[in-house]
Amino acid sequence: MNSVQIIGNIVRDPEVRYTRTGKAVASFTVAVNRSWVSVQGERKESTDYIPVVAWGRLADLVGQRITKGTRVFVEGRFQTRSYETQEGEKRYMTEVVANLIAPNVEFDSMGTDARGGSFGGQVNEQRNDFGQRNDFGGGEPRGDFSQFGNDPKPGAPFDGPDEQIPF
Repeated sequence: MNSVQIIGNIVRDPEVRYTRTGKAVASFTVAVNRSWVSVQGERKESTDYIPVVAWGRLADLVGQRITKGTRVFVEGRFQTRSYETQEGEKRYMTEVVANLIAPNVEFDSMGTDARGGSFGGQVNEQRNDFGQRNDFGGGEPRGDFSQFGNDPKPGAPFDGPDEQIPF
């Protein structure tokens, strides 16, 4: 199964472009903090910067409603693709292809929301703009999920030149 869920902050305003066929593509980076305790008992922290891409209506909404610093929950899949630079070098890029983005979520470092619920466990049903079901646990993230839903065709392959956009 190829499924990714991340919570973090938008590093810079998303960039929205349009393919030759008019399909919106939003690209942005999410900064995800993580911490651990070393063998010596020292608390360590690190930040991972994860590139994310959204397509179609979801991309348009991202461009309109998400800005630098926004805390988001992103659900999607990992995708690795390759492209050729102008110098003829082959490059590879791994990114998250989003099918759900929820802005302004509030979680503490243990993955629980301010009400004390956990992200998992009991399933609560929510419907997005496309009538598709989104299942979140008993302490689902707080944010306006109604405005950001799954791409109408999640996981569908993007054939042709659209897939070759190097960002």
